[in-house]
Amino acid sequence: MRYCPDDAASLVREPYWWSARDRGGDDFPPAQSFDVVVVGSGYTGLNAALALAEAGTSVLVVEAGDLGEGGSTRNGGMVSGTLKVSHPDLEKNFGKERADAIFFEAQNSVLFLEELIARHAIDCDYQRSGMYFAAYAPRHYDALAREAEQFDKLGVETRMVPKHRQHMELSSDIYHGGRITTLAGGLHPARYHAGLVAACRRAGARFATRCRVQALERQGSGYVLKTEKGLITAERVVIATNAYTGAELQWFRRRVIPIGSYIVATEELDPVFLAGLIPGRRMIQDTKRNLYYYRLSPDGRRMIFGGRTSFRRISETESARRLHASMTDVFPLLSDARLTHSWTGNVAFTFDSLPHLGSHDGVHYALGCCGQGVALMSHFGNCIARDMLGSGDRSAFALNPIPTVPGYTGNPWFIPAVGEYYRFRDWLERPARSPAA
Repeated sequence: MRYCPDDAASLVREPYWWSARDRGGDDFPPAQSFDVVVVGSGYTGLNAALALAEAGTSVLVVEAGDLGEGGSTRNGGMVSGTLKVSHPDLEKNFGKERADAIFFEAQNSVLFLEELIARHAIDCDYQRSGMYFAAYAPRHYDALAREAEQFDKLGVETRMVPKHRQHMELSSDIYHGGRITTLAGGLHPARYHAGLVAACRRAGARFATRCRVQALERQGSGYVLKTEKGLITAERVVIATNAYTGAELQWFRRRVIPIGSYIVATEELDPVFLAGLIPGRRMIQDTKRNLYYYRLSPDGRRMIFGGRTSFRRISETESARRLHASMTDVFPLLSDARLTHSWTGNVAFTFDSLPHLGSHDGVHYALGCCGQGVALMSHFGNCIARDMLGSGDRSAFALNPIPTVPGYTGNPWFIPAVGEYYRFRDWLERPARSPAA
């Protein structure tokens, strides 16, 4: 049975992960004062709140919706320390020393995440299964191989998989080999988020949900936050809103480009059959500009398949139809698989394609995960806390300011045009299909 709009009646239009989500609730009276107010309850905000609360700081996490309603419980649960900017380009822009520092800090964010999960006994189905970057065209394979040589010089474990051996990693004939990165894995994003919320509560952090910040102003040496539930004062403030930064935080909003990404989950299928599609249970990401990313669910019974199927807002029903076609293109054997969940969320990009953390007018921030935020933004939250506490070395990502462009106000009106250009480039590079050798 192929997916069709008639399936819409049974389609759940929210993330598959949300059955394990901690929606939270208020545990503070209004008009209170805190040492630190963290705006945003995703991975960044929770990790900052956790480290600050553990150090004895009074912390309030303010969330416009339910806890983790943004990208932290909508993503695909893929963990890696990769960046959108290549190491040669980092060297060109920052010099070798800074480039190496940025590169290794991103890599080591995975180790930070693993240690955090273990220390707080967070049950989130984490497994270091590795990531497979699937080459969409032969020239993409060559580019992955050149990058693998650079990684080898940096001491990073990676391995090329030629097309004739690809079925050991991925049962699909549309790709031309790929590259394995071993320092990567997968988790259940909502369970990880819920574990962080629980750890924050144990440490003494408090939460205010459905409490949108309407204005942020300096008052003496501290700040006043006007919210939907009243005024809150704080000595210091952290902005951790990423792709969901509102107009009330205009300086920060002008520095992130929110781009929609769409994901579906299939019905439960035979786990042996699904294991045959991704034998190593790795996280998969291809090299198209309008990329696909996919994995098996933690229990191995569903395919989780995502992509930037549209650069304009479309319904979950329409994105399900398009993603089912894309999934079938990769895995023809899934043509009859029904979809049970379809959802969307925003990913925050920046004008230089790098994540950033720093401070503006005394307000600390981390923004721009660029699609690789599970480990890195968790690490950034901890970095913010350590910086506020005066402990630890400064992050290499904090040494360059986060850019914007004149006239940009946070509305990415140009994205549909850029997306269509990328789609056209992908079409030009699409090679003729042939079975694996």
